[in-house]
Amino acid sequence: MKNIAIAIIDYECGNLHSALKSIELAKDKSSISGDVVITNDPDTILKSDRIVLPGVGAFAACNEKFNNIGGLREAIEEKVFKLSTPILGICIGLQLMADKSFEDGEHVGLSWIPGEVRVLSPNDKELKVPHIGWNNILVKREKSFLSNINGADFYFVHSYCFQAKESENIIAETEYGIPFASILSKDNIIGTQFHPEKSQGIGVQFLQNFMEWRP
Repeated sequence: MKNIAIAIIDYECGNLHSALKSIELAKDKSSISGDVVITNDPDTILKSDRIVLPGVGAFAACNEKFNNIGGLREAIEEKVFKLSTPILGICIGLQLMADKSFEDGEHVGLSWIPGEVRVLSPNDKELKVPHIGWNNILVKREKSFLSNINGADFYFVHSYCFQAKESENIIAETEYGIPFASILSKDNIIGTQFHPEKSQGIGVQFLQNFMEWRP
């Protein structure tokens, strides 16, 4: 059994309790062991083997909170870009990875995955925004972290979506009046527009896949 340390990033914008519970369930089902911690401490992050960046709320507020924690961004970027540590961004956690967002103005993002965050605009005007509830994903590119989830339903809550600049970064799409990217990936980075921590058994399966993933 492989021992790994998993860091859930606390920047006051995530479902921390739900994420912790789901990740611990996934760990118990997986072939790995190790500690799962909620943290924003750079030294703890630098010792981690997996990073989860959750997110709930408005882009600008979450972006500001993330960047105002001393050493947080630098520690994560050292792990992700220099040491190739796998990271999972969830909802706003994914959107922060874009070049910019147009939610309530124009805001500069982390630029970890090329693209922009724009309002979700279904062609069917009877579809309400925000998009709330269960919806399925259609895998566009096969990846090892997608084992047993193609076509599965996940839980969404969002008014904005990630428009990727490079099509190869779009791993799965979901239909809500228009197709939008529901899973993105670049190298050792994964981002989901849905909330695996709110998606019951299939969400736990996805988190298990992430923990066992070797980019």
